[in-house]
Amino acid sequence: MNRLGLRAKLLLAMFLIISLSIGLVASQAVLLFQQDKSSYVFDLNASRAITISDEIQANVRHLTEKMRIFSEAARLPVPDGTDRQAMLSAMLRQYPEFLLFSVRQDDGTLKNVFLSRALSDIGLSVDTVHAAYRSAKLPIDGLTAERPVIARLDLSSKLPTFTLAVRGLPAAGAPAPGAAGGAAGGAAGPAGATGAAAQAPVLIAEFPLDRLYTARGESKLFEIYVTDAAGKPLVAVTEGHAAAGAPAGLAGLLPGSARTAGTREYSAAGVPVLAAYSPVGDLGLWTIVQIPKARAFEAARRLVTRSLIIAGVIGAAALALVFLFASSLTKSLVALTRATEQIGQGQFGIQVAVTGGGEIAALANRFTRMAEELTTREHALKEANMRLMESEKMSALGQLGAGIAHEVKNPLTSIRGYAQMGQRKVPPDHPLNEYFRTIEKETDRSLEILKNLLRFSRQETAEMTLIDLNAVVADTVKLVSHQLMMKEVRVDPRLWARPLHVAGNANQMEQVLLNLCINAGDAMEGKGGGTITVTTEALDGHLARIRVADTGSGIPAEIVKKIFDPFFTTKPVGKGTGLGLSVSYGIVKDHKGEIDVVSKVGEGTTFTIRIPMAAPAAEAAPAAAPAPAREKRVRVINLR
Repeated sequence: MNRLGLRAKLLLAMFLIISLSIGLVASQAVLLFQQDKSSYVFDLNASRAITISDEIQANVRHLTEKMRIFSEAARLPVPDGTDRQAMLSAMLRQYPEFLLFSVRQDDGTLKNVFLSRALSDIGLSVDTVHAAYRSAKLPIDGLTAERPVIARLDLSSKLPTFTLAVRGLPAAGAPAPGAAGGAAGGAAGPAGATGAAAQAPVLIAEFPLDRLYTARGESKLFEIYVTDAAGKPLVAVTEGHAAAGAPAGLAGLLPGSARTAGTREYSAAGVPVLAAYSPVGDLGLWTIVQIPKARAFEAARRLVTRSLIIAGVIGAAALALVFLFASSLTKSLVALTRATEQIGQGQFGIQVAVTGGGEIAALANRFTRMAEELTTREHALKEANMRLMESEKMSALGQLGAGIAHEVKNPLTSIRGYAQMGQRKVPPDHPLNEYFRTIEKETDRSLEILKNLLRFSRQETAEMTLIDLNAVVADTVKLVSHQLMMKEVRVDPRLWARPLHVAGNANQMEQVLLNLCINAGDAMEGKGGGTITVTTEALDGHLARIRVADTGSGIPAEIVKKIFDPFFTTKPVGKGTGLGLSVSYGIVKDHKGEIDVVSKVGEGTTFTIRIPMAAPAAEAAPAAAPAPAREKRVRVINLR
């Protein structure tokens, strides 16, 4: 498997995936189709069986009523000179469904009332039919008025008929049902009924088979049977036509005791069949509607066959497409492999040409961009190395400055002390007093330079506490407003409505703001004044921002890049050391913040400071609450 190429692996994988997917989909589709089809067929069979049972029950009720009406008509008196038999025969001819009508006498003999010509034409006589009745041993003695007896005696294959026997109505003037101890509606004993039942004649008639049930537009796929309680078929409808015969085994299909409709799958002569059965009221008959399972699932087999054909076509087409795709993919991958080798050799300017779109083209584009980024990063790495070397130089310079500051600070302190002592020893109007004041002033200036050197070298550390930047800005504005007012510069503080709590050192932040404000005042000095706007605000609840914007002349772009470099200044000699903004930059970094500048020549300069705000839990702690803002005496130091 590992020796196979990418193209062969893709073809094999796609073939397996397609085959497995189509197989699973087809099998699930066929299974669900068969389950749904089975449920549908069972429901359809049951519905049809119940409908046929209701129809048969209505037909039997209609025929029994006609038999009783005719029996009552036979009891009525006839006018003198009228042949009763001829009159009854003429009456029965109006009912073509009657083929033979007989009445059982009280002595048990059968008396024929009517014989149709249809039976005579096929060679059936009254004696033949009555003999068939006696040999069949119809349960006539147990008849009731509510439940007739239905049987099929197969009198002739030329004319299928069925026999219907029913208890007639009692004769006029007979005792009411149940008056003599008989059970109304119940079956009488084998020796005969008592009371009203004894007076009611037994009516027996022969009818065409289609009067029990007539197949009208039945599907040729379904088989319909009407059987007696033992499963013997009375009516069989197959292939859309009534049939005299029926398959064996229907008795095993019917339930032994239950008298409700149901469905069942069983085997008839080795053929699986889906069947439904329904009782025909209380007549002792059953209606069966069934269909061979093979016929019911014939559509499923056609579905499987067509699905396999379609799956084969789709599989062949998919393999062809996969072959083309794999060829294109491997060609592009070969090009990418060669490009990788060239980049490994340091040729970052390589271009990978891949036609078309998609992931491979996107990969080629990203590969090209990677080569370009590698070139850019190589240059950036060189610049970073140069900056690192400069940083090391600056670190060495800072350490040198710290050492010098420590060594020079003590002598300068002594000189400053002696100068102050000389001022106290010499009268104010003495010429030496001016010399001593000059010495003290220049010594103070030198000490301030040494302090800045210490700050630049970061030899001094400050304690960080929870402070409110609004309070720091307000204090700074109070300190610097008077000094800037002398230069006709106005300071406009715009503070955030809520406290801006950060972890920092208030003195150091005041020093940063003093440096920025004094720088802005120096930029606007002698130019008709201006305005410094100091704004505080919260950014998304995570950052506190301070903006110091002036309306001065602005800073050229080439100078903006250098203003945070140590010892860089544009002021005349003696006016600044070039450490003010460098120290401010370091203070902001110590507060885990950022400081940047945006300036346009002729419009002004804006310094922006962003410092992370303190966590809400720290803000809520009583011990961490900032102290109320108060006046502090801070000496304004010009670091320029």
